[in-house]
Amino acid sequence: MKKPRKSEDAAEPGLFGAALPARPAGAAPGENPKRPLAFSYSKLSLYEECPLKYKFKYIDKIKEEPKYYFAFGNSIHHALEFLYAVKAPPFPGVDELLEAFKKDWGLKSYLEKGYKDPGRAEDDYRKGLEMLRNYYRHHDGRFRLPFLLEYSTDVEVDGLLVRIIADKIEYLGKGEIALVDYKTGKDVKRQPDQLHMYQKICELDPRLRERVHSVYGEEVPGVRIKQMLYYHVPTLKEYTFDRAEDAEIAVFWERVLGVAEKIRGLKYDPTPGERQCLWCDYKQLCPHYYGGRARGAAAAQAPIPADAVEELVDRYGHLREKMDELNAQIEEVKAKIVSLSEGAAAAAGKKYALEIRRSEKWEFRDREAVIGVLNEFDLYQKALGLTLKNIVTLMDDPAVPAPAREKLRRHAEKSHVFDLSLRKKQ
Repeated sequence: MKKPRKSEDAAEPGLFGAALPARPAGAAPGENPKRPLAFSYSKLSLYEECPLKYKFKYIDKIKEEPKYYFAFGNSIHHALEFLYAVKAPPFPGVDELLEAFKKDWGLKSYLEKGYKDPGRAEDDYRKGLEMLRNYYRHHDGRFRLPFLLEYSTDVEVDGLLVRIIADKIEYLGKGEIALVDYKTGKDVKRQPDQLHMYQKICELDPRLRERVHSVYGEEVPGVRIKQMLYYHVPTLKEYTFDRAEDAEIAVFWERVLGVAEKIRGLKYDPTPGERQCLWCDYKQLCPHYYGGRARGAAAAQAPIPADAVEELVDRYGHLREKMDELNAQIEEVKAKIVSLSEGAAAAAGKKYALEIRRSEKWEFRDREAVIGVLNEFDLYQKALGLTLKNIVTLMDDPAVPAPAREKLRRHAEKSHVFDLSLRKKQ
């Protein structure tokens, strides 16, 4: 079963608990005043965008509509996590990387992801595959085992319990680390506020120092951020930030504490703006958006009839069944075309033409056995940066001892993959 991706907004002790018998003035509803205020960069960002929107989401706990760009980003993150999550090389091949993306993408329907139509979802799916192919091609042969992946921690500081989640952490030695944050949205100039939060919390986190000792055997007094970067996956661009100066962090942290103080003071006045109001999921609940009308005005709308929902559910189920049936037919016809084409590179009908591309697919199911062969013939160090494709190359490399090549072949399984490119005749 796939491990769910962690969220800065998950399980927050001390903010939304059971009802308390009494609440001192200034404590948020459901907040235990004896515990620190659960906080994160997401909360800081949302409160500064609009305090009332923060209240709707985190205090009233009203769910937002699913966002397709979050679903897309999560699937890309999951695939990259799969790529780097091996305990030892070789790293997964590009086909395995794409398969990880496909599996994660298929866990939800296009509606559950937040798309309005299946065509847009299919476009993003293909864009994701191409994005990952380009990423793999760009880094092939240079993959390194990270220190930590999807590292989540909660650190108590200044009355706050701050949660951060780092996509990837690299260890540079002597207690220094580099943080990597993957981005899949628009390529815009980003401010390093999020990285300031990460620097502050990572350098206070005792668990990181303990992990350095357990993984690398180094005794360090603490962990220090040396470098942080945003990696924009669609363009393969890296936006690097050196460690912020203490004075810069101090200014940022004063801002954080100011926002926290306003939250404790129940200050949730809206900060309207044309753009943020237009795209806000809570605008129907917002008095400002409705020109000062009562907050419950939107709730006066007529409810959706139950039979209409039933009809839509049945229609959705019918379409999904039809889609599964069509996909099965497509695979069956594809197999017959490949079989009857007898190795041809193209095939044609009266209305359509196909280009048939054939490629080999290798798999090593027993990774430990492969690593054992590499160790036996002193090839392990050479293989540290190798991926599946490079291991396959070793099997035909005359510089590799014949017994090593033979043993690798015993663990290899070869199959053929056919890709059909369809075009409509003029």
